[in-house]
Amino acid sequence: MKKVNITITLGMEVPDDWDVVEHSDGILALDMANGKFMDMTFTPVVADSADENATWSTDYEDGFADKILDMVKEYDTEMEVIEIQ
Repeated sequence: MKKVNITITLGMEVPDDWDVVEHSDGILALDMANGKFMDMTFTPVVADSADENATWSTDYEDGFADKILDMVKEYDTEMEVIEIQ
């Protein structure tokens, strides 16, 4: 078995009334100011070829995503607000 570390950085421009808050579950989440909260996670996408213009999709057999998620042994999400001038 091997260990693979994957780092995903995502920058979003969101409405001014959205904010990063600590949810009662103890995680940082985006308060979308409409009574809903959003956490960010990942979704596996696959391609059927190594071609330059391959199509990436979530079109895979049932249970594939669960198998991938079972391989995840560590997971962390960080969120911060950066004011845009």
